[in-house]
Amino acid sequence: MDVTCENRRLDMKTTRITLIGCACLLLSVGLSFAETDQTPALAAGDQIAQPVAPNSTLEPMNTRSYDPSGRRDPFVPVLQQLGVGPIDPSLPPLQRVGLTEMNLIAVVWGAYGNTAMVQTPDGNGYTVRRGTRIGPNNGVVSAGTEKGIVVQERFTDVYGSKQEREYVKLLHPKEGAE
Repeated sequence: MDVTCENRRLDMKTTRITLIGCACLLLSVGLSFAETDQTPALAAGDQIAQPVAPNSTLEPMNTRSYDPSGRRDPFVPVLQQLGVGPIDPSLPPLQRVGLTEMNLIAVVWGAYGNTAMVQTPDGNGYTVRRGTRIGPNNGVVSAGTEKGIVVQERFTDVYGSKQEREYVKLLHPKEGAE
């Protein structure tokens, strides 16, 4: 019993000391704010500041303006400005349709090499073999295998340099690829 009474007395002393410390801290902070909030009284000769008239001897600031005539809009993407031109109706049907829009239906291999059958979005089927022109970017079928066809495209990129890329069209594309 003596131990519990001793612990209780210690807890009460600690609490009292903590409360007294907090009160002293609040009092000192309050006094410091009270000292800084005082504003000096205006003397008899002080006046409220008046706006100053502009000095006519100063030169006026040059106003700069931007004339966008003859320049491209910097906020429009370059590829959007180039745009895809109208498709020439005199081109063969395989050159009017993009490679991603075509479906590879079948591959037939025989004594004369591999021949593939592609279907355009309008439902027409065409046979292609090595050397056949295909796609709007001057693509040429460079190889045909039992798994698909390889098309090489030569095109001019945004910067004006000639580029070449290979596009592989598979007979059974992997899931999620197209």
